[in-house]
Amino acid sequence: MKKMHLPAGTAGMILLVCLPALLPASALTWLGEQLRSWSLSSPGGNAAAWAVVLALTALPSLGLLWRPRCKWDWLLPLMAAEIFAGLYLLVNPTLVSAEYPAGQMIALAVGGSLCATLLAWAILRWMMRMENSPSLGQTLERLLKCSAVILGWLAAWSQGAAALEKIHAAAAGNTAPGVVLWPTNAAVIFLAIADLIPTLLGCAMLLWGGKLARMLEADPFAEDTVALAEQLSRRCGQVAAASLLVCVAGNLAQMALLPVLRTMNFSVSFPLVTVLLAVSLDLLCRYLRRAKAVSDENESII
Repeated sequence: MKKMHLPAGTAGMILLVCLPALLPASALTWLGEQLRSWSLSSPGGNAAAWAVVLALTALPSLGLLWRPRCKWDWLLPLMAAEIFAGLYLLVNPTLVSAEYPAGQMIALAVGGSLCATLLAWAILRWMMRMENSPSLGQTLERLLKCSAVILGWLAAWSQGAAALEKIHAAAAGNTAPGVVLWPTNAAVIFLAIADLIPTLLGCAMLLWGGKLARMLEADPFAEDTVALAEQLSRRCGQVAAASLLVCVAGNLAQMALLPVLRTMNFSVSFPLVTVLLAVSLDLLCRYLRRAKAVSDENESII
């Protein structure tokens, strides 16, 4: 059985993109408070605070070690400037507003800007490498695999954080003695999983599509390629149906548990991206099978 693996460059890009999102805004706010405390404590503490700021500001320069160099590396100094400006504002939040604590808002702005710049740098570099790729099928497979990993990770992180916030909100809003919250918490977790399933199914289709792309480049009309296309065509229909039925099941379960729930969040949603991916891949597989039939017919005539 062939093992699936990510090349070192792709794995590094995923790690670089995902790491900033692991830092909550409270962590950045805490860092700013610590640096301010050091800076006001003594001349030595002020020097230590500046050393930390300059060390963190220099982190984007590590991207220059990524060879070969390209024109998009100008985004690295921009990231360094964002880090320096963000840390300076976190240490001095009154520069943004003296009327309310602005640390949380500054932290969100800094984290969002850094993630956007880092993602832009990583993708633009990868696109330049893609232009000189000797194997387009393999390149597409890596792209889809990388996208599936990032989308799945971000979706799981987002749903988990949202579910935890709802659980805390339910606990804060139901403080009377004897209140039973576990059915509500279980329903929140169930609905979070239900919302996550269509995204994960879409990630699975990206992986399937990448495998098909690699086989198409090798031999589009080989028996293995056509067999895989037929298998994917069936799976696409199943994925589209499952994505829609999961949404229905989530709302029905919430309705059935209505007497024991302390909070409710009904939604009428349509997993458009997942269904669109399923239909597109299904049509591609059907087209491949039809092209194979035409090719076989032409060969028999010749």
